[in-house]
Amino acid sequence: MNFLDDIFNSFSPPTEKISKMLEEDFFWQIIEDSLDESNNLQEQKYSVAKQLNNLVAEDIIGFQLRLENYLCSLHTPEIWCAACIMNDDTDPKHFYYFKNWIVSQGRELYEKAVNNADNLSFYFEEGFNDDDLYEFEGFNEITDEIFRIKINKPIQEYVNGSSLVLFTENSPKPEFEWDDENMMNLQIFCPRLYKIFIEDYFNHDDDDE
Repeated sequence: MNFLDDIFNSFSPPTEKISKMLEEDFFWQIIEDSLDESNNLQEQKYSVAKQLNNLVAEDIIGFQLRLENYLCSLHTPEIWCAACIMNDDTDPKHFYYFKNWIVSQGRELYEKAVNNADNLSFYFEEGFNDDDLYEFEGFNEITDEIFRIKINKPIQEYVNGSSLVLFTENSPKPEFEWDDENMMNLQIFCPRLYKIFIEDYFNHDDDDE
């Protein structure tokens, strides 16, 4: 059963297309509350959906527009470098999931990452997690799932066309002059992350042999 199957409250779609983002503090409060209520990403996804379900359609769309705005701000060579190191992956789709994950972890982590991608090293001193991935696939699809369940229409139908440029899942790679598939080059932007996830992690594996 889909985790949104129990959401069938009355719902009025907007009468005009929306371009206004949800207020910033409100957006982050939803994220922080979801983190407090959850032990894993699936639980967090349900928590966000449950909170959004209590909002009017305009605010649900505003949440999505605010999310897409943050994802756009993370579409940089530096964040790409962090994704390559932390997930050992250079695929654009997985880069998008990485950006989703950054936003899902709350305002403090997001703002530090935007300021300097290498700041993510302050949160992950032991390298890879149990799943060996820092991704949140589907985080950006929560609002669309709500719309499709409630009125059987995609959320994009109610978004102002100029705002749709923010939907970045299929955006090309950020432009950079270094080889993202050469691990040694990843030290350029994220030396601390490189040390934690590459040098220390693989040195630890060698010591165990």
